[in-house]
Amino acid sequence: MATARVAARYAKALLSLAQERGEVEAVGRDLETLHGVVSGSHDLVLLLQSPIVKADKKQAVLDAVLGDHLSELTSSFLKILVTKGREGLVVDMVDEGQRQLNILRNIQEASVTTAVPLTDELRQQILGQMAKVHDGEVDMVEHVDPDILGGYILQMGDQMIDASVKRQLRSLGRELTEHDYEPEF
Repeated sequence: MATARVAARYAKALLSLAQERGEVEAVGRDLETLHGVVSGSHDLVLLLQSPIVKADKKQAVLDAVLGDHLSELTSSFLKILVTKGREGLVVDMVDEGQRQLNILRNIQEASVTTAVPLTDELRQQILGQMAKVHDGEVDMVEHVDPDILGGYILQMGDQMIDASVKRQLRSLGRELTEHDYEPEF
């Protein structure tokens, strides 16, 4: 938990500096690039988190992997992280930075789980309903889970609506077992 707080502070510092310099969009692209790099290479993450590998070697690997793909601000910020021995926080800092950037841009993240893939019409209906709740852009991630049998599970921020058939059946089963049923003769 302490790691998440430290990563959040570093992400906030990077975004604050980007706002001061008017480079929020460039830093946003950099965070996307970094997210792609660290999520695509487990070995790189292990290298960054390793206490055995020296900081100058880590910096050399980062320079080789990222090259000129990052803005000067983000590149300098990563060098500071490596110098301070905080390079193990890069993954958490990138995730937190993207979350904080979405807050700055008024983008709400939402997750929809259905038993079958959504049709375009249903997707638009769901986005329309979410627009009534959130005044801004909605970034919806779709998941398919046949185990829910039907319906949907919608999670937006800290709110969740579970309208799945699986939950309804479980609720009905619980209701039937909790109440004594005596047939009338």
